[in-house]
Amino acid sequence: MIGPKLCKAAKQPWIAPRHVLTRLMSTNQSISEASEALEHISHEEGEAATVKVEKAKTASFRPRLDRERHNCMTYGIATGSRVDKINSMLYASYHPHEPISEALGLFKGEFTIPDADLRVDFMIRKNLSLFIYDETGREVGVCVNSLYTKEDFFDHLDVDAVVDPAYKPYLAVHKKLRAMNMNLFDELKTEKLFNIAMIGVDPAARGKGIATDLIRRSVLLAGTLGYTGIMTEATGSFSQRAFATIGMMDVNSVAYKDFEFEGQKVFRNMAKQHPEITMMKKKFFQSCLKHIM
Repeated sequence: MIGPKLCKAAKQPWIAPRHVLTRLMSTNQSISEASEALEHISHEEGEAATVKVEKAKTASFRPRLDRERHNCMTYGIATGSRVDKINSMLYASYHPHEPISEALGLFKGEFTIPDADLRVDFMIRKNLSLFIYDETGREVGVCVNSLYTKEDFFDHLDVDAVVDPAYKPYLAVHKKLRAMNMNLFDELKTEKLFNIAMIGVDPAARGKGIATDLIRRSVLLAGTLGYTGIMTEATGSFSQRAFATIGMMDVNSVAYKDFEFEGQKVFRNMAKQHPEITMMKKKFFQSCLKHIM
């Protein structure tokens, strides 16, 4: 901890400047994330922090996670017993418009991407995925989340173990992106990465901010369970913007136009508005939990 010390010349308590504290927090986190954490440090770490804490005590409470329009929504863990409902929502809104699946022509109707179904089944078993329910208790959205360590970072990305050969490029480009980002564990100083993977929303409930709310809730779930490193692989410009909204940062990308699989430019049919697949990250500061809820 950086505490006050006496300046030899002035004999006055010296408080580390904000930019010094920011650098010491981590060399790999964003300034905005560092600033977020600095706003919640204890009063012992500086008079400025003390002022902020006192202001927070007297300020009127405003929810920082929920939107007012979602005050009738509830949330729950999406378990394996509801995998059919989960897949139905993914086939209704995620798979038809997911850039890679669309470019490869994988979607041909409900339950026509068996390899994606197998990946969903694997991730759901981690019990980290979320349902969002409307006021009647009906599921209107799902966020499929998973968890990875260094040892299993490439699990279920074996192109030789697919049901449908057309799915191979999907796995291959994800595998290349992950190979470029093995250092994420060290950068985020964690042994486990919480992964936000797929989001499905009931078409009748679209346009209400449910997808963004599910991302926020997943970040909160990760923090509540003690995970400090969060990752996602944003496959298109729309998802990249959505994840950036909640503070996730670009790490690096694979350009679709340059990606080759088995000697072929397999993404030549990719829509121009989706130029790359991007690894995005977020460092979750446990000290922020009490200020989110």
